[in-house]
Amino acid sequence: MKPVALWWLFAPCLAHAVLPPAQAQESVENVLVELRVVSATIGSAIVDRGSVDGLDRGDRITFRTRDGKAFTGVVRRLEERGASVDLDDPNFVPAAGTRGEALIPASRFAPVAAPPPVLADPQASPQAAPEHEPWPQREDEWTQDQPLLARVKPLRPRERPRSVRGRIYGIGDYIYSTEDDRTDGFYRAGAELLIENAAGNGERIHFEGELNYRNTQVPDDDDETATHLRIDRASYAVGGHRFQPNRLELGRFLHDNLPEFGLTDGVEWSRRLDGGDRFGFSAGFMPEPDPELSSIQDFQLSTSYRWVFDAREQLSAAAGYQKTLHDADADRDLFVGKFQFLPSNGWTFTSTAWVDYYTEGDAIKSAGFGLTQAYVNAGKRWSDGSSANLVYSHLAYVDMQRYEFLPPTAAQIADDRYDRLALQARVAASGDVRLHGSIAAWDDQDDNGSDGSAGVELEGAIFQRSVIDITGFVTEGKFVSVVGGRASFAFPLDDGRWGFEYELANNRIDGFTDDNDDLPQHRLRVFTDFFTSGGWNLSFHLDAFAWDQENSLNLGFYIQRSF
Repeated sequence: MKPVALWWLFAPCLAHAVLPPAQAQESVENVLVELRVVSATIGSAIVDRGSVDGLDRGDRITFRTRDGKAFTGVVRRLEERGASVDLDDPNFVPAAGTRGEALIPASRFAPVAAPPPVLADPQASPQAAPEHEPWPQREDEWTQDQPLLARVKPLRPRERPRSVRGRIYGIGDYIYSTEDDRTDGFYRAGAELLIENAAGNGERIHFEGELNYRNTQVPDDDDETATHLRIDRASYAVGGHRFQPNRLELGRFLHDNLPEFGLTDGVEWSRRLDGGDRFGFSAGFMPEPDPELSSIQDFQLSTSYRWVFDAREQLSAAAGYQKTLHDADADRDLFVGKFQFLPSNGWTFTSTAWVDYYTEGDAIKSAGFGLTQAYVNAGKRWSDGSSANLVYSHLAYVDMQRYEFLPPTAAQIADDRYDRLALQARVAASGDVRLHGSIAAWDDQDDNGSDGSAGVELEGAIFQRSVIDITGFVTEGKFVSVVGGRASFAFPLDDGRWGFEYELANNRIDGFTDDNDDLPQHRLRVFTDFFTSGGWNLSFHLDAFAWDQENSLNLGFYIQRSF
C-alpha cells in the first residue's frame, strides 16, 4: 500500500511539471455533455450521444455510478447519435442507464463561417459598396490584437430563455430457468427533468424518479412481487458560475463539489474562486441504499475543496471531510482525496482514496487512520487507437453503525479486505486489426487468484464497418476456475447496430468430487441498438444459457426518449 500512497501524494507535483504555466496556455472554455449508457459488454459501452452532440473520437468519458464513484473510457467509434466507448477498467461494466459526462471544447459548437461570395464574372470587379450613415455606436476601445467578440457582452444565465430538457425511459429483464420452472421479472420506468431559468433567476430544477417492479414465480407458494417508487433526485440549484460565484443547492442531490460523499437530503453551499477553485459545505440526511432510498436515520456534515490548474480542468485535485451521525450518535469520520490528470494527449492518471479515522470508541478497528477504499487508474492512448491502462482497487469494511444490509461480523470488519491490480492493453496492429488483452491478480485476507484474456478484433473483414472479435479468457477464482472463449459479430447501421455473441466456458468448482466438479456453460446473445433523430434510443438483447441439465433465457430491453 505504501508505494500507491506515495504516488498519490506526488502525482500532482509531477503532473504540474508536465503542463505549461497557466499564463502560457490558451484560454479554452469547456462544455459539459451529459449522456447515458444504452448497453455494455466487457470492455466497451454504447452511449446515447454522438457527433451531433459534439462528441469526437478520442474524447474521454467519465461514468458516474449512483454512489458517486467515477470510471473512465474513451470514444472509439462515432455515429451521429451514438458512440462506442472503450472502457479503461476491465472490471467495470456499466448498467444500462448509467450516467456519463464529457468535457469538450466549446469551439466545436462555434458556427461555421460562411464562404465568401463568388462573382458571376471572374473578370468583373465588385460594385462599390453603397454609402450609409455613420454607425450609431463605435467600439473605439477595440484593438486588432483582440478577438472579434472581445467586447460582446455575454448572456447571464438569467438572461437566457427558459429551457426544459429531460428523458423518459423503461428498462426490463425477463428471466426463465428450467430449474424448478422459475421466472423472474425486473422492470423499471423512470423520468428525468431539468428546467433552467424557470423563474428568471438562472436557477436549475432537477428531478429524477423511478418506479421499480419485481416479480418472481416458482412452482410452490413462495411467489414474490414488490413495487418501489424511488426519487433519485429532486433539487433546486442557483449560482456557481462566473457571474455568481456562490452556488446553493437544496433538496435531494449528489454532492457537486465532491460526488464521492454520495447522495444527501439537505443543502450544499459552495463558492467559485477567480481561478476556478471551489470550496463548499453541506449538511443533510443520507438516504439509505435500499429500493426506496428512505432517509432521516443518518445525518452528515461535510466540507471540501477542489483545485483546478486552469479553465480546461485537465489537472485537478480535491479533498474533503465528512462527519456522519447514526440515530444522533457520532458514527463515521471520512476523509476523501481525489486527483485527476486528464490531458487531451499523453498519459492520464486518476485516483480516489477513502480514508476513515477511528478513535478509542471504535470497538473493532485500531485507533488512527485506515484506508477503506482506493481506486487508481493510470493509462495512455496513442493516436492510432492503441491504449494501455493499469488499474488498482482496494476495498475493506468500515467500523460504523450504519449497515442497511446484512451486517458483517466483527472478524470481517477487522480483517476482511480485497485488493486487485489489472493491466489492460489494446494494440492497433494495422488499420483493420486490433489486438487486446488483460491480466489481473487479486488478493484478500484468505486467498488470492488471477484472471486474464487475449483477443483479436477485425474491422471490415466480412462487411464494410462490421466488427469481429475473438477472445479467450481464464479465471482463477476463490471457489471456481473458468476457462473459455467468446466470439462476437457486430454490424453498424446508419442509425444503430446489431450483432450476436457466443461464449463457451468450463467452470471447475471447488469442493466437489472429480466426476462432478466440471460445469460447462454455453451462452448465446443476440442484440440490437437503434438511435433516431427524434431522440429515441432502443436496445434489445436475448441471452440463452445452457448447462449440463438446466437452461435459462433472458430477454431484456432499454428504451429511452430524450427531449
